[in-house]
Amino acid sequence: SSGINAEYGESYRMRLLVLGASGQTGHELVEQALQRDHHVTALVRDPSRLQMEHDNLTVKTCDVLDRSALLPHVTDSDVILSALGFPLAWYNPVSEFKVVAENLSECMRETGKRRVIFMHSWYTKPGSAQYNPSWFVRNIFLKLVIGQTLTGMWESEEYLKTQGHLDFTCILPPQLVNEPVSDMTFTTNDTDYHVPDCSRVISRADCARYMLDIIDNETSYGKIRCIAVNRPPG
Repeated sequence: SSGINAEYGESYRMRLLVLGASGQTGHELVEQALQRDHHVTALVRDPSRLQMEHDNLTVKTCDVLDRSALLPHVTDSDVILSALGFPLAWYNPVSEFKVVAENLSECMRETGKRRVIFMHSWYTKPGSAQYNPSWFVRNIFLKLVIGQTLTGMWESEEYLKTQGHLDFTCILPPQLVNEPVSDMTFTTNDTDYHVPDCSRVISRADCARYMLDIIDNETSYGKIRCIAVNRPPG
């Protein structure tokens, strides 16, 4: 077993590095990680956007597009979790997703770190949006509005597949909503870039819950994994 707890023991408190910590999902990641007794370093562009204090929380300002700025934070962590988002683009893929993946990969190669989890979205693979039943969502929202974001995410996923020194997972949720964390069970799909016959919305809190749940789950290593929750009807 190559998991972190296998290496250090079950009682070991992991040092988590959270990128995009001031965003809505990042905030959930930080909060839930602290509840689980992890040590958390939250990287933000603007510290005023993360109003949280805890003995096990360190908030640092960092430009994640600058590899040298990222390196000391990777050095001091066991696991990296990214809930980064970037502004929409209209004409070219959002390149920052791949730049961050490259920066993290190089920093992790240099420091011997392996475990990293990214949050992306259903339908990153070009052409996979055909499975959405809504004409508007397929042709307007997924293609025109967030199409270049999805392509940027997909390019970073394809890059990560070539990085043999990483135990990476990309989790791909459907539409994100703000609801409290639940105990609903997850359904996953590692091949289709969506999860058939499941709810097409998920709470940011449940996304964070899943990311933290799989930190030491070796069956998730190297996976581009779509997730969904089995929501009760109504």
